[in-house]
Amino acid sequence: MSADLIAAAVLIAPAAIAGPVCVAGHRRARRRDEAEAAACAAFQPVPEAPEPPPAGRVKAPRQPAPKPLATVLDFPTHRRNAA
Repeated sequence: MSADLIAAAVLIAPAAIAGPVCVAGHRRARRRDEAEAAACAAFQPVPEAPEPPPAGRVKAPRQPAPKPLATVLDFPTHRRNAA
């Protein structure tokens, strides 16, 4: 056996083993991508029908009366300790 044949075998063997695995993975990914693209192309959003305006005069909703505010106690900022 010559050195050229050994070098060719060393260089071609990994490609011969990994090549079919990679090609199968690419084919499977292509099929999945085509299926996703077909699903996206088939999607048609449902158009929303605008709500018709009300007939006649419409009263605005009543606003609740404001609640009274709580009593605020003013504490001095500096206290003496009366103990």
